[in-house]
Amino acid sequence: CSYAEFGKQWYQRRVRGKDLDSDGVSLIMDALENASKEIESESEDEDEGEDEENDEENESENDDEDEDEEDDEESEDEDSEDDEDDEVEGMQIDIPNQDDDSEDIDLSDADEEELKKEDDRLGPAFTSLTQFKKDEKAFKKEKAVKKVKRVHFQVKILDFVDILIEEVGFTAATMEVVPFLLKLASKPSSVGPLYERILSIFKGLFAMKSEKLTLQFDEAKKTAIPELQKVILKSTNKKIQQLASQSLFLLCKKHLNSPEPKKKKRKSSAGKAPTRGDDVCEVFRCLLDDLLGNKNTRVDKNLIFQLVERFADARAPVALLVTSYLTSDSSLFAKMQAIAILQRVLAFADAPVLSLADKMLSALGVLLSKLLAADNPSPHHVRECIKLGIKVSAVAQKLESPAPALPKPTAKALEDVLSSDVAMKYNDLPNLAKKALSAFAG
Repeated sequence: CSYAEFGKQWYQRRVRGKDLDSDGVSLIMDALENASKEIESESEDEDEGEDEENDEENESENDDEDEDEEDDEESEDEDSEDDEDDEVEGMQIDIPNQDDDSEDIDLSDADEEELKKEDDRLGPAFTSLTQFKKDEKAFKKEKAVKKVKRVHFQVKILDFVDILIEEVGFTAATMEVVPFLLKLASKPSSVGPLYERILSIFKGLFAMKSEKLTLQFDEAKKTAIPELQKVILKSTNKKIQQLASQSLFLLCKKHLNSPEPKKKKRKSSAGKAPTRGDDVCEVFRCLLDDLLGNKNTRVDKNLIFQLVERFADARAPVALLVTSYLTSDSSLFAKMQAIAILQRVLAFADAPVLSLADKMLSALGVLLSKLLAADNPSPHHVRECIKLGIKVSAVAQKLESPAPALPKPTAKALEDVLSSDVAMKYNDLPNLAKKALSAFAG
């Protein structure tokens, strides 16, 4: 539909007292989607036309090559005949000179009437060819103009969306638009002003004041959050992933800053009431699982780093979830990713994270023992494991808390490092192991 038709439909909605709701979102998304499909369809037609022209050129080139090969074969036959003639000995054949029967054509001797008739026959062909080229050029120009108009139409719709979002704030209807805008921005046809306009909408959305963030977290978990998670898991565009991540962060920020509900807290399966930090961790859990469990993951580790940096309440739940990967059947690469995340969490020296020290140290002992039992253990992996143990002790010291007890299996693993073959080759490993043992001994 045209922008005028779209405006007419929206005006009829406003007359009926309706604003940005699910039906209104559908109207906006359909208008943008249809225009996007038309642009992509025309682009595909242009590509097919270019492919056909290239095929014709290739066919003509192949025909020329075939003709050249035939000429070469004929010349080879003539050369062979000449060689056979040269091989005849004792025979001389006098070939009399013969006048060439071919005559040069002199146009001055041609009949003028015949030439005029020939011109009359060729004239319409040249005129038709010239007109065909003009029509083809005009057709391409018309398609280009239509494409520009459709892009302008989409930009106008996005201007309208920007005004609505600014007016109604961050609501459930707004969150229905966000995943669609991300998908639209990731399409090949979304370039130039269209792409820049989408980025501008997100910029305004992220700068929105807290009083306009009216979306309820439980409501967002039904549709908005899963859609944003899909974008992060499947998109190959880093910018689109960042926009989706920022949208999730905005939702979590709204949830953490909202007042506590008066209704009775829901109970988890273990009987413990989930905290808001648990809720935030749950939003990113599928992304964290994909990062640590999928070798072809598209999730960036920095996303989890940003999570623990922004939300202190989510650090302990994230640390608990990540610690479980140290003793799981996941790959060694995933385990080292988990070590890196735990080191990042411990850098903030939070008391709730320190309360998980026993679990982290026990899991660390299991992993370190497996590394040393390998035929050729990586010194880097061993080093990072020991550093994690030292960081746990450093956090306790910073918080002025007593150092947690070092589990016996973990202490034995650290002692095994001292006598291991890898420690013989890398002198820093025994020193680190001694430092870790002394930190917990005091």
